[in-house]
Amino acid sequence: MTRQTTVADVLATHDIQNVLVRYCRGMDRMDRALTLSCWHDGGTDDHAPLYSGSAEGFVDWLWPVHEKMISTRHEIFNVQIGVDGDLAGSECYYRVFLEIPKDEQVFFLIGSGRYVDNLERRNGVWAFCHRQAVFDWTRVVARDAELDAMALITPNNPEAPPTIGTRDETDYSYAVLKQFYAQ
Repeated sequence: MTRQTTVADVLATHDIQNVLVRYCRGMDRMDRALTLSCWHDGGTDDHAPLYSGSAEGFVDWLWPVHEKMISTRHEIFNVQIGVDGDLAGSECYYRVFLEIPKDEQVFFLIGSGRYVDNLERRNGVWAFCHRQAVFDWTRVVARDAELDAMALITPNNPEAPPTIGTRDETDYSYAVLKQFYAQ
């Protein structure tokens, strides 16, 4: 029998979804503080065989790896969250797109899997105690194989420059969202 969902459960679920999305944003904008805000002190991460250990150690290991990449995009979907008071568990599917230069070529690594998280609310704040990455599949494609998007879609204003994302606080999104994130 499923228990009745309470208003507190809905609010907790909302807060936890914000943690999940904040992780993706922190990773893709290379915002270390934002990324680490997703874990409580002493939190752990298991992306084995890539990394297994403290959350802070994970970010310390990952930052030099990501800095060598041209771009990254972390996406989550199919989010499932269970709440019981100040404890919660979640599973969300992820898809990651990494643009990686290697040996004078550029490759796209596209991976998909699930993040399974143990979360707690401490002093009113939800964050990970432990994150477990579950790998489902990975593909690597040479960028040379891609077709320019403009060859497929005719723009109505081809002279207008696109807004290009950056991997730091100069990204356009910070102009809109920075005031809403406590750093």
